[in-house]
Amino acid sequence: MSDGVFRRARTVRAKDIDLLGHVNNAVWLNFVVRLAEAHSSSLGLDFETVRDLGGLWIVRRHEIDYRAPALCDEELVEETWVSRLRGARSVRHSRFTRRHDGTELVRAITQWAFVDAKTQRPARIRPEILSAFTLVEAEPAAPGAGVA
Repeated sequence: MSDGVFRRARTVRAKDIDLLGHVNNAVWLNFVVRLAEAHSSSLGLDFETVRDLGGLWIVRRHEIDYRAPALCDEELVEETWVSRLRGARSVRHSRFTRRHDGTELVRAITQWAFVDAKTQRPARIRPEILSAFTLVEAEPAAPGAGVA
């Protein structure tokens, strides 16, 4: 992840599928949030650590573009990166592609707010958090087929 992009693989499970036979939109939203948590945790900034630093992250806005369906048992490549950390705000991007052919399935942009853990009012992002992230201002190349 030296390029600032966090990547991992996921296999779509039966519980992720809706009545239309593909990953449900609410499940995609959960994937976006869980991916952000995994990225932060990989940097040593899990929920408890951030809370111990006096803060919490809350979602202000999600934008999700659904480009193609994901089906049961498909392997996905999940990617996320942060393009902006300023004041009390963070902008995080997420992209999900099908592993075997590289088709982009979903992309999302989430605006996060850093808040004081006690008051839950906006607070400046702590220096320890700022220094942990490598900002990615230009969108990284999508993974090719078979990459994960």
